[in-house]
Amino acid sequence: MKRAMSLLLAAALCAGLLVGCGASSGGTAAAMPNSTVVEEGSLDFATGEAADAGLSGTEADRLSPNDGRKIIYNASLEMETEEFDATRDKLLKAASDADAWVQGSDEGGSAENGSRWVRYTFRVPSESYADFLNDASAAGSVTYKSETTEDITADYVDLEARLESLRTQEARLLELAGQAGDLADLLAIEEQLAQVRYEIESYTGQQRVYDSLLAYSTVDVSLDEVRVLTPVSNNFGSRAVTAFKESWHNFANGVQDVAIGVIYLLPVLLVLAVIVLVVLVLLRAARRRRPQKPIQPPPAPPAQVPGTGTAGEKPAPKYGPEK
Repeated sequence: MKRAMSLLLAAALCAGLLVGCGASSGGTAAAMPNSTVVEEGSLDFATGEAADAGLSGTEADRLSPNDGRKIIYNASLEMETEEFDATRDKLLKAASDADAWVQGSDEGGSAENGSRWVRYTFRVPSESYADFLNDASAAGSVTYKSETTEDITADYVDLEARLESLRTQEARLLELAGQAGDLADLLAIEEQLAQVRYEIESYTGQQRVYDSLLAYSTVDVSLDEVRVLTPVSNNFGSRAVTAFKESWHNFANGVQDVAIGVIYLLPVLLVLAVIVLVVLVLLRAARRRRPQKPIQPPPAPPAQVPGTGTAGEKPAPKYGPEK
């Protein structure tokens, strides 16, 4: 009886291994999922030949190029705006309309300097992916856009086949455990059953991750506040307009900086003015208290002798004949 049970257990394990190998042979050739990156525009779907690589004939027949494929969509947007609050509200409204949710966010900058920024990671339902991307792009000025598609059809089919094989092994081992009459055989079956169940849990967790990535697309949005938008075209006219706007903004910022500097120095200037005023008042009071010297009259002119000129001078000789 013990030998027969051992043979049955070995046969069940061999059958399970054969089923698992047969199921995985179609997917191992396409172990790496097809990934497509598209920048600045159109979304490039994987072609039927590329996506069917590694699939067996039966699996390829029941999966058409545009139906039933397991494709993960991701996108990245970099945007600028002169109206930060309004553009951010538009982004959040687009997410709400698409039933999306914010997986992560980060923001910073200064409103006074016009340098605010925010980074969002949106999880968007796959059926609303295209609409959300259009609405988000229309919220501001897009400077960079990237879209990626990852076809995991082969991996997903291989994962389902492995799970099916493991569940078949689990059912067979449970049946053998019910027929085991020896404790050693029962312990051996329980050990194999624990290993099979562990693999089932592992593959089931991976399947849940795939299902989440397939159900919700990931869209990263970067929004920066600027004073002058980066021109889409690079001709002379747009460059000249941009240069004038930047020069004007720099001049206005310079005037504001000077005014702010004066405001910062105003308390110091007021204190210095009070000190100077007090010093002047004290100096004037000191001058008033100082005794003044008496004013001496100017010396009197010397007295003149009659018939003479200035005192001490001889009279002028008289000319002419004496009488």
